[in-house]
Parts: sequence; structure tokens; C-alpha cells
Amino acid sequence: MSITVIVRSEEGSDARLTFDGMQRVVIGRGAGSDVRLPDPGVSQRHACLVAKGSDFLLIDEGSTNGTFVGDVRIAPHTSRIVRSGDRVRLGRVLLELRVDQSPVTRDVSGATRELALALVSRAMAARGEDSTARVCVVEGTDQGAALPLALEGRAYLLGRGPECDLPIADADASRVHAEVERRGKVAVVRDLGAKNGTWIGDRRVEANREVVWRPAQMMRIGRTVLSLVEPVGDALAEIENGPDEELPPAEAASGASDVESASSMAEPAAGGERGNASAAPVVERGGQIRARPRRTGFSIADIVVMAAATGVLALSIAGLLWLLRG
Repeated sequence: MSITVIVRSEEGSDARLTFDGMQRVVIGRGAGSDVRLPDPGVSQRHACLVAKGSDFLLIDEGSTNGTFVGDVRIAPHTSRIVRSGDRVRLGRVLLELRVDQSPVTRDVSGATRELALALVSRAMAARGEDSTARVCVVEGTDQGAALPLALEGRAYLLGRGPECDLPIADADASRVHAEVERRGKVAVVRDLGAKNGTWIGDRRVEANREVVWRPAQMMRIGRTVLSLVEPVGDALAEIENGPDEELPPAEAASGASDVESASSMAEPAAGGERGNASAAPVVERGGQIRARPRRTGFSIADIVVMAAATGVLALSIAGLLWLLRG
């Protein structure tokens, strides 16, 4: 049996990852998570799914903002059995779980990174931010020049010639020196037989051979140094490495409450009598439970009863004295 984690989105473009039932699936904001959720309200290691016999357990790993199944929060470091179709919320992210015989996701590491990048890209687009990858000249005569890799699958030319998409005024660069192409979330470089070669990091690119160019590496053409800037990747890294964002109580709870815990604390006491009502817990907004304050003053009814009892006692004493005198 496998378990599928579906990341729900308002646009309806849901993403899903399917895991073998024998795996421990870590869900969180950190890069090492099996399901990476780039939301500051999600903890680095927020929760995990574990198979136990034919069941699956969801465990909160001591997250900052809690793990909710439906409207009920799981206590920190405790587990709850989840069923197919359960809705789970971590921070601001809504997940749905499916337990079935779906094919397992093969490249989990690659798939979860693609998922995280897609979520960040969608968020940036919603805010009107440019998420286009670009080649930037960081050292050389053309320092500050940039080339957006706007079209996926198009080969952009780099070199001295005017026909190049990124002209480089470097005497050691060939007229048409190299090309860069964006394929999905990956940039690929091809040296076009340049006389002085193309370098990625400290490694020379073989002529007419493709090499993946990663943002952490610099490309060198002659005396010109170029970097690959990926705004989505940079934003993802910033989110993953940042601290947890503690959500306001109302947003963190989002209508959820520990009703089950509250009702169990107010169950009848031994002997069939309900426990002291003054000590029964109160569920506050946000699911926080506090003890109901005990009553310390006297009500009007209490005063009337005590006055009547005092009057009866006084009459009884007066009657007794009259009998003794007789």
C-alpha cells in the first residue's frame, strides 16, 4: 500500500507525491524534507508519516504552528491515525492524503524540489515579481549586463559578434562563443568550438558538448565572468533557511479547536455525578484550554437563603427560651 500527499492550491493546479508504505515521509520547509513546503509558517521539520501495519500515522514533530487533521490539532510529538481523504493543514498549506495502490514517485528528491520551486514561482507571480532566470556579467568590460532566459527551449548565443543575444566585448571571446538554453528548471551550456574555451567553475566544457550550469557555479569566457541568477531558487533558499514565522493565534488555529480534549476533561466523575462545574475547562478562541475560574463571591440568592436560615434559627432559640421560663 502506498500513500500520496497532495498539495492543494486555490488555482486547482494540485501537485502530488506518492511514497512506498514502508517509508518514513518527512514533511517540512527544510531542504532535507521528502515533501518540501516553502511557507515560513511551516517548520523545518514539521511532521512525518509512518506506516504501522495497515495504518498510517501522522506525527507532529514539535512544530511552531501545529499540525491539524480537519479541525483538530495533533498534540506535539504525538501521533494520529490518518485515513484516505483526510485533509491536513501545516502552517498555511493544505494537504490531502490518499491511501491506495498508486505508482510510487521514482525521483523523490527531484520531484519534491520541483514542487517547492513551482510553489515559490506561483507565489512570486501572484505578487507580480519577475521570476525569470538570467545570465549576468559579474566581472569584465560588460559588467552589469544581463540576459533573461525568457523562452524555454531556445538557445541564447554568447560571444563577440553582433548577432549574439549577449554581446561580450572581450578580445579573448570568439565571435559566437557559446550558447545557453533553459530546460525546465535547468540551464544547459554548450561550447560552440571557441578558441579559448568555455569554463564552468574550474572545468573546461568540451566543444559541442552540453553541461548543466548550476547557480552556484561561475562561467568564464576569456576574462569575462558570468553568473546564473535564478530568482525562484534564491527565494526558495531564503525561505528554507529562515526562521519559523509564528502565525497569529486566529490564523494558526483557523477555526480548529481541541474540542475532544475539552469534552473528555468534562466527563462525569466516578459514581455517575458530573464533576464540579466550576472546575470544568473552557475552550477559548484558537483552541487554547484554560480552567474555568472558581466563583469567589456570594450571589443574591445565596444572601436570601442565609437570611432566611438565620431568621428560622432566631425563632427556634426564642421558642426554646419561652418553654424554659414556663
